Amino acid sequence: MDGLLDEFGSGDAQARAESWRYSRQALRALEQQSFQSADANVSVPQALIDRFDWPQTRGHRLVFVNGVLDATLSDAGTSGAIIETDAVGVHALRFAGKGVMHLVFVNVATAMPSRWNAAVHIRVESGKAFLVEQHVGMQGADMLGALASDFTIADGASLQTATLGDLPGSASLVRRVGVTIGAGSAFGATHALCGGRFQRFDIDAQLTGAKAQLAARGVFALRGREHVDVHLDVRHAARDTISDVLWRGVADGRARGILHGAITVAPGADGADARLETKNLLLSPHAEIDAQPVLEIYADEVKASHGATVGQLDERALFYLRSRGVPLAAARNLLIAGFCRTAFSRIETTDLRGPFEALLDAHLPQQVDAGE
Repeated sequence: MDGLLDEFGSGDAQARAESWRYSRQALRALEQQSFQSADANVSVPQALIDRFDWPQTRGHRLVFVNGVLDATLSDAGTSGAIIETDAVGVHALRFAGKGVMHLVFVNVATAMPSRWNAAVHIRVESGKAFLVEQHVGMQGADMLGALASDFTIADGASLQTATLGDLPGSASLVRRVGVTIGAGSAFGATHALCGGRFQRFDIDAQLTGAKAQLAARGVFALRGREHVDVHLDVRHAARDTISDVLWRGVADGRARGILHGAITVAPGADGADARLETKNLLLSPHAEIDAQPVLEIYADEVKASHGATVGQLDERALFYLRSRGVPLAAARNLLIAGFCRTAFSRIETTDLRGPFEALLDAHLPQQVDAGE
């Protein structure tokens, strides 16, 4: 297991092992496979194209097929971004003013297990940018993707991101995001992670400027044997900074979800306001969710709170809906959907909430109390 730990982990060996301890079995299963480099010249089925060809993002789209930019499927002429690519294929996007970009990562399986790697740099120099990141694929031979992204938000600028992970059961994805938030700037993130054999998501956010703000929302809805491992590390490094993290998790079957949320208020970051909340539903006796909120405070005059719950559906609310004539399955799905959709409240572009809600509806558990 040390090979993938060295590749995907960070810090020293002990820190890497600790970071991955809830996903060792999933990582071990990946290491037992032999992956070849994914073919980026494969044809993308129309059924996949239909899943990301949103009318509201036409003219604002970059499409990566098995990790490589596909010029024929991309259309970013009105995105407001300056797009640059270096000699090793790392893509950089710069925004100044107002811009919208839809990044699509398409997993197209070939005959043998394969893997891809990609890197993207985003810099918002001024104004406000909105970024949608979408991961899609179709069932086939196993696929392992790795995406490294870094976001730099200059003083006074703003970046809002929305990420949809909608993967087939044969795909695994490791995402690592680094965020630097300047003085008086704002970063907002919404994540909906569904499907896939294994998804690992690490985000390291640094509030480096005075009055920098971060608001993160997320949800995973897991079925069968799906496995999602999320690590959020937020560091307040300047005065009067604000972070607000809210996450929802749902798991049934033998699925497993992990949320490690750590907030550090560094020395000198006086006046920081930090909040972290995660609530989770277990819908099967065989499912598991591990919630680990962590606060470390080394400054004065700080407001900070954290909380984590793992429970089951509210039987009183279920009884209320049933007493009003709502069938049991429909009542359960209404409660689960309402619980999860709290995570979508900060998507400012309201016409983009539809894809998020449709993704969630498609992944809601069908058998709430059934094990596998």
